[in-house]
Amino acid sequence: MGALLGIPVVRYVCSPLAAKSDDSAWADAGSVAAFSTIGTPMRRVLDLEQRDGWQETASQPVVYIVKAGGQLKALSAICPHLGCTVPWDAGRQEFVCPCHGGVFSPDGTRLSGPPPRSLDVLETKVVGDRLLVNYQYFRPDVPSRQAIS
Repeated sequence: MGALLGIPVVRYVCSPLAAKSDDSAWADAGSVAAFSTIGTPMRRVLDLEQRDGWQETASQPVVYIVKAGGQLKALSAICPHLGCTVPWDAGRQEFVCPCHGGVFSPDGTRLSGPPPRSLDVLETKVVGDRLLVNYQYFRPDVPSRQAIS
């Protein structure tokens, strides 16, 4: 009798351990209209919440929204060399990594320095009038993009 009553309790306790993590990392970057006249990369902080079992994690990664060829695209602000946050240098009109001097063009293309590839482009979509970004982390210091989450 105890075993029969205990089965639902064990299933309840163990179900988060067997469930897949919630990898839905689409985050709102803002109104599409706000990006219609941008000439230089625009910094945005995303609000992400991920659930894995019982653990909920909130993070606020930085992305840059750029207009390239009439299309909006989102660039990860994480340097593909060692993972430093790469700021936009308005004076130089380039992204410059403060850690090891990697330099990237306004569209994220690698220009010089030790990074093995350009800034990582993130998937975007427009829902209604909002630009959504699918945020991912990529393996650092490898020549090709390899998503790790």
